[in-house]
Amino acid sequence: MQSYCVRVNGGSGVLVNAMTKEYSYVLTAAHVIKDFLEHEVIDFQGNNLEVLGVLKYSEDYDPVTSLYDYAILKVSYQSYVEQKILAASDLLHRTDLTLVGCPTTERTSQDPIKFYDGHMTNVTNDLIIFTIDVIPGKPTISGMSGGGLYNIRDGLAFLVGVEFQMDSIDQDQQYGRVQCHSLVKFEEIIKIHECAPIIPAHLECFSILREKTFVFNVIDPNNTHNLKIALEKFADSLIIKEMPPPYEIMGQYDLQLLVDLNQTEELKSRDLWVAYLEYLVICALIDNVGITNADYIKSIERKRRLLYSSNSRNWISNLEELLKTARRLLDKDGTLIIASPDKAARLLPPNFELSRVINDISNVPDQGPFSIDTVETSIYNSFTLTHLEALHNCCVINSEFEYKALPSGIEQLRLFKDKLNEIIK
Repeated sequence: MQSYCVRVNGGSGVLVNAMTKEYSYVLTAAHVIKDFLEHEVIDFQGNNLEVLGVLKYSEDYDPVTSLYDYAILKVSYQSYVEQKILAASDLLHRTDLTLVGCPTTERTSQDPIKFYDGHMTNVTNDLIIFTIDVIPGKPTISGMSGGGLYNIRDGLAFLVGVEFQMDSIDQDQQYGRVQCHSLVKFEEIIKIHECAPIIPAHLECFSILREKTFVFNVIDPNNTHNLKIALEKFADSLIIKEMPPPYEIMGQYDLQLLVDLNQTEELKSRDLWVAYLEYLVICALIDNVGITNADYIKSIERKRRLLYSSNSRNWISNLEELLKTARRLLDKDGTLIIASPDKAARLLPPNFELSRVINDISNVPDQGPFSIDTVETSIYNSFTLTHLEALHNCCVINSEFEYKALPSGIEQLRLFKDKLNEIIK
């Protein structure tokens, strides 16, 4: 939290990632940058950040009502920023929060950045009311406007909003409660100016997700320990050899990554991108390649695809829609891999008949029943549909003692590849 806190003119700001390496963002309050032709932005180490542009929702900022009191500065790209964000709507009543900023009274001290703990009192229309534990008066926190408001979860700090004023226009009542804009307001500004969206840290580089890949729920983790290490090392080698970051892949394929096209928020899901990294590693193993750059991903897009869903229902129950998607996205003999929270997912049964499902697909209500031709039937029957967890279960978990008997991670990789080759084309 401290490393992402910046001083902006006479106020504060908070650094966040953007889905680009051309610039980063500083979120702040509009009144902090009002009437400044040039802006002074100083990071936690005392370095001046170059300001590349100013983004506002409206030029009609009203200092009396504080309408539109939020703004963004585009600054030079800060590679170290891995800001984690959280929607204000996810906060429960009286959730513990922390406000971080640069009070005016502390600007010349050894520790100019201050932390104030408290709790969320209310969230209404993207406005967060934050009550500070020590009940400071306005002079104490003057200069904190634009500071970041965080929620600590499982030892991680998630940015939820930006402070802009006390929760009262009456000076006698300006103690202990402040108002903060949720991140929705800043996302609106970004859309208006058609700039890069705010990026969750896990969309910036697959390296952030690597440790979460290939988690096998085996009886004895020692049996597959060397396999996981080998897979992680292989993933590392692919990442540093031109593997595009998640946000570029998301921009390229967008809704084609989802089972349910209406669940657009799933595109930023960490689980989707953990699954996609596993998918690329699996494809590279099967194809025996050492580079999974944008050209490689493009070259296999009609051969294999991964689709994600946050729905934990049995994936086979959605088979008809999945077959239709496969027909739209894949050539004959293509493979569609589903990723979802269905930990008990199974492969399609060996004797599973697709004929009924294909007949249902061919039944067009407004034209009456008809039979699709032999070529189309052949294409539908040529598809391989499987589930990522089912691959874990079939290729590793059910065979963990086979891996135990092998001497090294490389040999275990070969066994894993052989088992994948029995399922995936």
